[in-house]
Amino acid sequence: MPLTPTGFSPSRSRRRGRGRGRQGLLAATLVVVLLAVGGGVFYWLKSRSDAREADRSVVAAAAAYLDGWKAVTTSPSAEEAADASAGSAGAAGSGGTAAGATSGDGAAGEQGGPRPAASQARDRASAAVRAVSVDGDVPVATLVGLMADVHDRLDVTGAELTAGEVARSGASATVPYTASLTLAGFSEPLTYSGELGLVQTGGDWKVQARPSSVHPALRPGLRLDRAESTGQRGALVDVDGRPMDTNPELAGNLIGRVDPASGLQRVYDARLRPQGGAVVVRTEANETVETLKSYPSSDGEAIRTTIDLDVQRAGETAMATASRPNGALVAIDTRTGGVLAAVNHPLNGYGRAVRGSYPPGSTFKIVTATAALMAGRPADSTIDCTQTVGVGGREFQNAEDEQFGPISFRTAFAKSCNTAFIRLEQSLPDGALEQAAKLYGFDGVEPLPIASVGGSFPAPRDEVESASASIGQGRVAASPLQMASVVAAVASGTWHQPFVVGESPRSNPLPEQALGPLRDFMRAVVTEGTAASVPMPGEVHGKTGTAEYADGDPPPTHGWFVGYRGDVAVAVVIEDGGFGAESAAPVVASFFTALDGGQVAGPPPAG
Repeated sequence: MPLTPTGFSPSRSRRRGRGRGRQGLLAATLVVVLLAVGGGVFYWLKSRSDAREADRSVVAAAAAYLDGWKAVTTSPSAEEAADASAGSAGAAGSGGTAAGATSGDGAAGEQGGPRPAASQARDRASAAVRAVSVDGDVPVATLVGLMADVHDRLDVTGAELTAGEVARSGASATVPYTASLTLAGFSEPLTYSGELGLVQTGGDWKVQARPSSVHPALRPGLRLDRAESTGQRGALVDVDGRPMDTNPELAGNLIGRVDPASGLQRVYDARLRPQGGAVVVRTEANETVETLKSYPSSDGEAIRTTIDLDVQRAGETAMATASRPNGALVAIDTRTGGVLAAVNHPLNGYGRAVRGSYPPGSTFKIVTATAALMAGRPADSTIDCTQTVGVGGREFQNAEDEQFGPISFRTAFAKSCNTAFIRLEQSLPDGALEQAAKLYGFDGVEPLPIASVGGSFPAPRDEVESASASIGQGRVAASPLQMASVVAAVASGTWHQPFVVGESPRSNPLPEQALGPLRDFMRAVVTEGTAASVPMPGEVHGKTGTAEYADGDPPPTHGWFVGYRGDVAVAVVIEDGGFGAESAAPVVASFFTALDGGQVAGPPPAG
């Protein structure tokens, strides 16, 4: 074998050693590279995860802010909340009182009372905005107040707020949004785009309080407002299209005011107010600096009511003849249940006609008689009318200790014998009286869209309460409005819930077998019964009532007369009037006389 220059052959083991070294170096290098790449990928992935998490947090904060803003902007103001609860407060406040004069007037917000639910809803919405906001150009409280101000000034009835794509850089971000606000009386929503600025604080993302986050045209010291329409406000008119605001009594107790809104003016404001105008930006000095959107102006709607000014004037003329200072009259169209007149005495005083709550006394015998006729009691059946009757340890008696002995059902109604009707109730099946009361709307429902009182018939707890209820005493209560609807039901055959605009929201047909006898009974009251001494013009059907409302010897009483003639039903209550035949029936006679165009005498001399 040839020699190398040194005389030795090459060593194979050396070559193998050097190869292994190079391979190890390559492997180490590869590991380092892989570790570096892996670390970079991990860092990159972590960064992306953190970024996505931050973006999600920004989106969540923006969404919560927009939800809170929407709730604040559509929640009723304190005044609106008070108006909304006034009706139910009025009904609850007066439903159990003996007289309308002592009933609550339907005003909300009594000291110490619970705050309206609508007002609480705005508070919750405001708290939601505060939870995801931080002071910015203005304090958060100022921002929330600005949102509420937008609702109150623009009359926002709906809002759609939509967030756009997040743009974030470090600890700050922006979120574009679009807003669409529906405004009462405007044909199109107010739409615009804006931007929310958010910052990371304490680990959470918060929206910075900026006026521009409510509207991009806003900055500190500016507000959104309405520019009034050049149209005219619509009028509430009677059945013949005559404006009702010329009648002071109707204006004060039914129509109400525009500012502050009350009565029917409040209920139908959206239809009455002139349409159109503009949305503008104004300074605190009320100077307009920008018009954001204009809407064509048009007049508000004329709303036709069921009131008949001729019937109203007849009612006012009749109530002026009352022998006592306080009372009320309500007239109803028997065919529909529409209110024709609502008169309070004194005029422009407390709204007794629709808000007064009284024991109906013997006028409720219409309901008791209905229950008996429904149960199959013949009109000519005999009932014992004794001077007194004992029930559950309590003694009931007739007015002035009257007693007629065994008399017909018809005569017991015409003479208004308490003891006979208590015996009649005792013969009824369980629940029959309550069922009849519900047919006539004695269920505590507020009948009108303004503060009003219907009829209340709490289920009797024992036989004494059942006896009291059968003659309209105890816990039974009704307004003149309610009792007018009762006699209107007898006239037409159907009970209609009273109404003043549109149509009756509900009705109940009365059983056919009861109608003929009831009408005959009520005619007998006028021709041969308790009201026979009061000359009535025309064919009037009616029922007198003398309702005890407090303890005494003798107990003080209110006087009632309810009746109908043709298509007009009427109810009159005279507070502290004593016998209904002496105080209320003459007022009804005067009412129908005035309705016929006849002359009505003044009130009897005092004393």
